[in-house]
Amino acid sequence: MKSLWEELAERAIEAKKRLSGLRMGKRINGIFERLGYLTADNFVVLNYPRRPLAAFNPSVVLDGDDVYLFPRFIFDYYDYVSSIGLTKLSKERLDKPCCSKLPSKIIIYPTTVHEIKRGAEDPRAHEFRGDFLVFYTAVGVRDDGLWPKQGVAIVSKDGGLVHKGVLRLGGAFPASWKNTTMIKDKGSTLSILTRPLIEGHEVVWRGELSVEEWDVDPASMEVVLVPEKFEIKVGVSTTPVRIGSNEYLIGWHAISKEDLSYRNGLAVVNGEGELLGITEYLLYPQTVEEMYGDRPMVIYGCGLLRVGEFVYWIGGVADYGIGIYKASLDDIMEHVKWLRG
Repeated sequence: MKSLWEELAERAIEAKKRLSGLRMGKRINGIFERLGYLTADNFVVLNYPRRPLAAFNPSVVLDGDDVYLFPRFIFDYYDYVSSIGLTKLSKERLDKPCCSKLPSKIIIYPTTVHEIKRGAEDPRAHEFRGDFLVFYTAVGVRDDGLWPKQGVAIVSKDGGLVHKGVLRLGGAFPASWKNTTMIKDKGSTLSILTRPLIEGHEVVWRGELSVEEWDVDPASMEVVLVPEKFEIKVGVSTTPVRIGSNEYLIGWHAISKEDLSYRNGLAVVNGEGELLGITEYLLYPQTVEEMYGDRPMVIYGCGLLRVGEFVYWIGGVADYGIGIYKASLDDIMEHVKWLRG
């Protein structure tokens, strides 16, 4: 009888054959305007006595005129232990971010064995039943090495922790698990996109997550995105924004085999997480702010907002800072390759 991991690995192998070739690896310039950058100096952390050395890879939630920003903070360079903060700014300040001084609060930090090694990384935050639902990478330890698990937290609007735990896949933990984002709240379950490591295969899956058990049903899982031959890996970057009655725009990232840079595109999915369309690379490192840092040549966004007819991509740059980018939704949609209606 096949194990859970063997069954999922077979699905991943089949999907790599079926889904390869959707993208050509083209870099399309000029879609996103670079509005500016934030660094650790822009954040004043109120509930911790140290100053952050890095603030990057943020998620965002738009609530009326307020933007809730969830940056990843690092306060040391010994073990690179991360926490997740919360700060609020008006959406008008997105267009002029550079002079901001943002009062912030740490809301997710190491408190369990699941986070003992590297803490809490790379949030994906969603508005959720009056609170925030935050998926993040919880980095613990196994056999003296790193063990990334998929953390989950529910946080109130004032930053209070309501729930904190880790996801399971069929009751078990994969060898590594990152990049989970919610597409749709369906009541007892959530439609999600996610990227567990299955027998050496890292591909993007859609699936159903039980809200009561915080467990993904393996039977619901289907691969929707795979790395192309010119990529080392591919993953889901951002939370989604709705652009139609059952259409959601979402960001993805890939590591290029050419130069190991992180490059980004956008995809359209439906409420079940099925892939409807996808772009080539629309955002990739070009400026010194994006090329030079603690991990060079990176734009890695966990945040996507729609404000009227514009889309804001709010992403980490070079593992030290935050870049804010703006594009017309019409310009983006002109570059979507449609796969199904």
